[in-house]
Amino acid sequence: MRIRNKHISVRQLLCIGIGWIHCALVFAPLYAMLLNFVTGGLSRDAVIANHLRGLLIIVPVIISWFARRYIKNILLYLLTSIVAVLLTVWLFGHPVMAAPAVLICFLRFYNRVIEDENSLLDAPVYPAMVVILIPGLSAFFIERMDSVYETLSLLYIAIYFLMCFAHHGIQRIDRYVEVNRNMSNMPARRIVRISSALLAGIFVLLAAVMLPMLLTNEMDYRYTPPEMKTPSMDFAGTESTEGAPQGEQVDLLAPFEHIEPHPIVKFLVKLMEYLLGIGCGIALVVGLVYGAIRLSRMFSTSFQDRGDFVENLQDDELEVIREAKKKTDKVGFFDRSPNAVVRRRYRKTILRASKTRPDRWMSPAEAEANANLTGSTIDRLHVLYEKARYSPDGCTKQDVSEL
Repeated sequence: MRIRNKHISVRQLLCIGIGWIHCALVFAPLYAMLLNFVTGGLSRDAVIANHLRGLLIIVPVIISWFARRYIKNILLYLLTSIVAVLLTVWLFGHPVMAAPAVLICFLRFYNRVIEDENSLLDAPVYPAMVVILIPGLSAFFIERMDSVYETLSLLYIAIYFLMCFAHHGIQRIDRYVEVNRNMSNMPARRIVRISSALLAGIFVLLAAVMLPMLLTNEMDYRYTPPEMKTPSMDFAGTESTEGAPQGEQVDLLAPFEHIEPHPIVKFLVKLMEYLLGIGCGIALVVGLVYGAIRLSRMFSTSFQDRGDFVENLQDDELEVIREAKKKTDKVGFFDRSPNAVVRRRYRKTILRASKTRPDRWMSPAEAEANANLTGSTIDRLHVLYEKARYSPDGCTKQDVSEL
């Protein structure tokens, strides 16, 4: 897709849409809760209608997003913001709703002034789920609020979690491709396709586990303290045992037998069972596939991996190649060969004539110049030294007798 000759991928469009929806998901539960306290107890249908109406806050969010990016003139931006505020008041039917619309437009304008592209209005964050949970927790303890707040809060949290997961996954894929874009021969399209398919598969799996269970849930999670029945006591301070057979002891735990685990505890346990079962199933499938691939590669010396030829060398076919340690070019202490004799004589001659020890990098001629040695004697010794050190034949006993 192209907008103003700029290519926008499907992933970027999804990130933009998720950014619009996340503001509505955070605002709708709070809007419905405030209406419940202002107008008194509401019916279940009215609470659901208020939640749906609260989602209309997405209208000023979308208008301000387009105005922030495509309207460069400040006066036109202010005019567009006024239109967004008036439209919000008309949709909600109350002038008080101008306040959140003005706040949204102001935050957009502020991000534009400071040139900040990473706005909280455009990206969902996991801590926002705590804000979504406030109406549900309030209904958990306040009787005047309908129990549907609890169910809707859990549903909103599940949807918001899926949006956070998808948004963060898309951003991570884009960030990885952008960082390694200049790498030579990088299969960017292949990486994007595989990672996007994996992300979509995990998203569908999570949605299939979480959403159906919450949409069909009709349990009441309201907290009601259990009524405790204490056994009656007679005037002597002893427990009354009327109605109990003689000779049998009174069961002191009988008042607690009717107490059952709270529904929300049952829901969490059921959710954990679903997640644990799905996790074990996925781990088993991945383990079997990975094990089969490894076994197939162990029995083959080569294979095709995504179009690339890979040669697999087994451990028993590998040969460790170790280079022999390079011998130092020094004469051994017990070496009495003609070559060793010549080299020792040359070295002693240089050291006796030189005031300073010659450097290791010096050639024979440079070492002689450093020691100020000249004459036929040093010339003959120089020839024998080069023969002893560099010639493959080396010196003979006759050469040594000539020294």
